[in-house]
Amino acid sequence: MAPLRCHLLIGQPASGKTTLAKALAPLLTGPGEQPAQVLSTDVIRAEVFGDAAVQGPWMDIQQRLHQRIQEAVADGIPVIVDATHARRPWRLALTQALPLPAPVEWIGWWLYTPLPTSLEWNGRRERAVPVPVILEMAAALADPHFGPVRAEGFAAICAVVPTHHDDLTPVLQAELAGLERRIRSATNRERNLQRHGYSRLLDLERLLYLIKLLSSWPDLAGTDPASAEELEAILSPLPEGDLADRAAAFLGRLHGECFADADAIRGDLAWLETNGFCSAVPSAAPIQLAPSPAAQNAGGAIHGGLPPMGDGPVFLRVMTLLRHLLQVPFDRPAERGANLHQHLIAATESIPGAYLPGETATLRKDLEKILTPYGFRNRNDNVRHGYCLGTAVLSPPRLRELHNVVRQTAGRLADPSAQDLLAELDERLGWAGISADGLPPVRSYARHAVVDTALVRRESLAAPRRAEAIEAAIVEHCRVLLQRYPGVGSFADSPEGELRVWPLQLIFHNVGWYLLFEEDQVGREQGLIRSERLDRLALPASHGDLRRSSDEHAAAVNRLERLLHHSGGIYFGSDLEQQLAIASPSAQRRSQVLVTLRFCCAPWAFAFIREGLQRYPIEHTRFSKPLRGDSWWHHPKAPHVLVPGAADASHPYPVELDLPSWTVVADVDLRSWLFAFGGGIRIESPDVLRQELVQRSREAMEANGGVHAGQTSKPEKLSSNRRFFSSRLSRD
Repeated sequence: MAPLRCHLLIGQPASGKTTLAKALAPLLTGPGEQPAQVLSTDVIRAEVFGDAAVQGPWMDIQQRLHQRIQEAVADGIPVIVDATHARRPWRLALTQALPLPAPVEWIGWWLYTPLPTSLEWNGRRERAVPVPVILEMAAALADPHFGPVRAEGFAAICAVVPTHHDDLTPVLQAELAGLERRIRSATNRERNLQRHGYSRLLDLERLLYLIKLLSSWPDLAGTDPASAEELEAILSPLPEGDLADRAAAFLGRLHGECFADADAIRGDLAWLETNGFCSAVPSAAPIQLAPSPAAQNAGGAIHGGLPPMGDGPVFLRVMTLLRHLLQVPFDRPAERGANLHQHLIAATESIPGAYLPGETATLRKDLEKILTPYGFRNRNDNVRHGYCLGTAVLSPPRLRELHNVVRQTAGRLADPSAQDLLAELDERLGWAGISADGLPPVRSYARHAVVDTALVRRESLAAPRRAEAIEAAIVEHCRVLLQRYPGVGSFADSPEGELRVWPLQLIFHNVGWYLLFEEDQVGREQGLIRSERLDRLALPASHGDLRRSSDEHAAAVNRLERLLHHSGGIYFGSDLEQQLAIASPSAQRRSQVLVTLRFCCAPWAFAFIREGLQRYPIEHTRFSKPLRGDSWWHHPKAPHVLVPGAADASHPYPVELDLPSWTVVADVDLRSWLFAFGGGIRIESPDVLRQELVQRSREAMEANGGVHAGQTSKPEKLSSNRRFFSSRLSRD
C-alpha cells in the first residue's frame, strides 16, 4: 500500500500560501474520496483565542494542530499544513519529530515569492503582519545552511513562484504528476548510502547542538556566578533533573522544541561517552556508528532525504575531527605558514575512518559546512587561528598546571572563591581521568594570607562560601548594603557602620583579600572608590534590589583600573574630585593633582630601587643616570634620565616619582617600601614626608630605648649602607 502523502507549505507571510492551499486541495483526491484537509494555524488561532490576530501561547496552537494531523493520517486523509514554516525546527517538528499512526510522505511546497511582492500583498491585508517579522522569516528561508532541504524529512520539495502564474492549477498538476519520478530517482541515489543512528537530520542536529552546548557548560549548572548569569540569560529559572533533562530544556529554548527529547538525549550522552567525547585525554579509538533504529520509519515520515553526514563514512570522518578538536583545542601546526588542514589530517589519519592524506579539500568543505553553521567556529574568524570547542582550551598537562595554581591560591592565599573552584576542578579532572594529586608544585607563592578563613566571623565575607554572594553582586552589577564591623583595624579616613556600595572587584593585596567598591553617593553619578579587607565586612542581605547597566559598571571598573595604575596600591584617598582627576584620560588634568616625590639614594639602596620599574607607573618614574665608572646595566628604555650627584656623595642617585597626593600623604604601601631603606635614602621633597620619616625614627628610638637598663656605654651606631639589613644586603 502506498504511503499517504501530506503537504507542508513553506514561505514568508503574505507569500500566497493560502491561495496555493485552496488550489492544491482539490487535486489531491479523486471522486468519491474524502477531500484533503487544509490545516491553517491562523484558523486554529482564531478557534483557540477567538481572533487570529491574538498571539497566544504557541503550545496551545501546536497541540491542536498535531492532534488534527494525527487524526487525519489515521483516517487516510491527506493534509495541507498552511503556515510559514520559515525555520528548520518548525519544519522538523512535523516531518521528523511528530509520531504518526501510519507512514507518510511529506511534500514541501516552497513559495519563492519576491520579498517586495510579499510586502505589497501584506499592505493590502486587513490583518497585516509587522514588516520586521516578514523580513526575519524571509531571511531565515534564504539561509544557505538552514533553509528548506529534502533532508529535513521531505520526499520532495516543489518550488512555486506565484508571481509567474495567473492560474496555479496547471503548475500544481504538473508538479504532482512528476512526484513519483522525482522521489524514485532521489531514493535510488541514496540506496547505497550507509545509514546509521544519526542519519536523520533531527537526530544529527540534536547531537551537534548537544556537543556545542556541553563544550561551553559541561554540566549545565550555575556553579559560579558568571556561569549562572549566562545560563539564566538563556533559561530562568535553571532547569532541574539529570543532565539529559537539563540539556533538553536548554536545547529546546536555544534551537527548538523538536530537539528537547530528554530520552533521545540520554542516548546521545551514552554515545558520546562510549566514543571518548567526554574525556580530556585524546582518543585514538575509531568512532563507532550508532545502530540505525529498525522501526525508525515504521510510523512517520518515509523517503526523507539524508544530510551529508547521514552517510556512515562521512559521519565517521567529521566526528573524528570534532572529537580531536574537542580534546586538542587550538591545534595548529608548529611551523609558520604550514597548512592547517593538512596538519589536522596528519594529526588524525591513524584513526580508522578519519580523513585520508589527499582529502584536504574534503576536510575544508566539511569544516565550512559543519563547524561554522553549528557554532563551532566564529563565522568571521580566520581559519589560521585554528578551531576550538567552547571551554575545552587546555591539554591535560596544562590542566595539571592550572590545578596547581588554583590549589596555591586556595591554600596559601586563602581565596574563598578558589576553594570552591578547586573542589569543582578536582571533580572535573577526575571525570576526565586526570590526576593532579601528589605532584609537587613547580611554582609556589612565598606570600600567604594573614587571615585564617577558618577563624573569622561566620558571616564575614572572608568566610568559606560567603564570598559567593559578593561575587554574584559584582557579576550582576547590584548595589549592596555592607556592614563594617566595629573595633576592626581602621585608619583615620576609614568608613564606619553601614556602607551602601557598588562592588567592583576582589583583589589580593600584600596580606589578604580586599573588596574594591564604589560608594553610592546620593545625587552624584559617580562615587568615591574605596577598598576594605573582606574579613572586616559582612553582607547582611544576599542581594540589593537595584542594578545598573553593564556600561555603567564597566565605566566604574575602568576608573578603578586607572586608580590602581597611578596609585601603586589600593588606597585611593577620600576626595572624589581628586580621584576623578587622576582617573581622567587627560594627562594635563592628571598632572594638576600629581605630587612629585624626590629622594636621593645611597648606592646599595639604589641597586634595589632601580630594579623595581613597575612599582609605580613607569611614565611617572625617573631614575638617576649612572655615575662615571659605574658598571651596572640598564635597559635603553628604562627611565634613567636624572643627573646624578657627586661621585663622593653619600646619596648620589636621585629618584623622582609623580604620585597622587593621597599616596604621598597617607599610603601605607609607600611608607612600608620607602621607610624600610632607613638611612639608605634622603627625602628631599615634599618636606612633610621627610619630617614624618624623622619623627617615626625618633619615636622608634624612644620606644626601644636609646640606652638599655644597666648599659653604661653608648649603643653601636648602625651605618645606613653597611649594617642596615646586614643579613640581606651585600656590601659595596
